[in-house]
Amino acid sequence: MTPRPVRVVLVGVVAPTRTALEIPVAALVARGAEVRALLHTLPEARVLEGLGLHGHRRLVLTRSSRAEQTRLPVRRVLDAVSYRVLRLLDRRSSTGVRAFRAARRDPRSRAILRDADVLVALDRVAVYPVWRLARVRRTPAFYGVPAALRHLDTAAPAGPLAAGARRTTGREAGQGVSG
Repeated sequence: MTPRPVRVVLVGVVAPTRTALEIPVAALVARGAEVRALLHTLPEARVLEGLGLHGHRRLVLTRSSRAEQTRLPVRRVLDAVSYRVLRLLDRRSSTGVRAFRAARRDPRSRAILRDADVLVALDRVAVYPVWRLARVRRTPAFYGVPAALRHLDTAAPAGPLAAGARRTTGREAGQGVSG
């Protein structure tokens, strides 16, 4: 059985350029990663074509999908009210907070984030949503692709322990705390 590839999710709030995505995505794909993008502001369609992405999604605030699945009018009214409240809050919120709310509310974005092994903030505004999203599932999160590449290079092989490897304490690994 072949191990599944590492799933990396790139989160960006500011619209990226083709050159900002081309080299990092190619480097991640070369390391065997499956790369997806969640972008608050989508660039032109030609920017994302041919990059090797396994998919991309725009982060926008959506209505709850649970209200559509039920026929209860109370649930639909509650969803409409909560959606309007979030829209009002978004007017005064920063872009990073808006991106976080959109990712948390959209079921497809949540599914992408649930399957992610590594989260990467592409710009400084995306640091806040990546940090908040990483806290939920304790997913490794990084600011910038070079940090994520270093993590992928030094990450332990899949499984609880690699064959023949043993656990070490911080002192044995040279990470002792003095003082």
